[in-house]
Order: sequence, then structure tokens, then C-alpha cells
Amino acid sequence: MVQKIFSSIRGFASVLFVSTISFCFGFLGCSSKPVIPEGKNVTVSRDAAKKSCQELGRVIGRTISAKPNLEAALEDMKNEAALKGANYVQMETASGMQTAMAGTAYFCP
Repeated sequence: MVQKIFSSIRGFASVLFVSTISFCFGFLGCSSKPVIPEGKNVTVSRDAAKKSCQELGRVIGRTISAKPNLEAALEDMKNEAALKGANYVQMETASGMQTAMAGTAYFCP
């Protein structure tokens, strides 16, 4: 009788273990769209946007760092533009200290 109970418990435990592992792999295998859009799809140029582009407003990129880092400011500006739905930024100014830059964001079809 005791062996039958232990056998049943062992069977239940193995089914539970396999189910848990399957659920974890299934859950971890799913991916979702990021909530905050990334700026990697935003093009930055000093050239004016095409006439077909829609202006979305001014964007500013900043970096707070002990060392000046214009690349970080550029990434910040691209991320801000992406939040507005832009895919193109006409860069207009960059600070002399290399800690900020500004431009106008556009959505270009």
C-alpha cells in the first residue's frame, strides 16, 4: 500500500515537473514588442527633410557625463524622436561642449 502511494506521488511529481518545464520554455520563448520605441530606426542628417515628410516638432538630445559624449547625445535625440513617431531628424545645432544637440523630428513616408 505504501509503495503504491509513493509510486503515485512520484508519477504526479514527474508530470508536474515536465509541465512546469514546458510552461517555462513556452513562456520564455515568446517575445513582445518593446513599449518604448528605439531610436535605431531614426535617420539623422543636416539635410532638410523631403517635402512629403510631416514635421513632428523639436527634439533635444542630452548627455550627463563627466566626459563630453556627442554620440550619447545623438542616441538620446534619436530616442526622443522615436517617441514622437519620427523616422528622420534634421540636426540643427550641437553644443560646443559636446553634451547636447537639437533638431526637428519628421515622419517621412
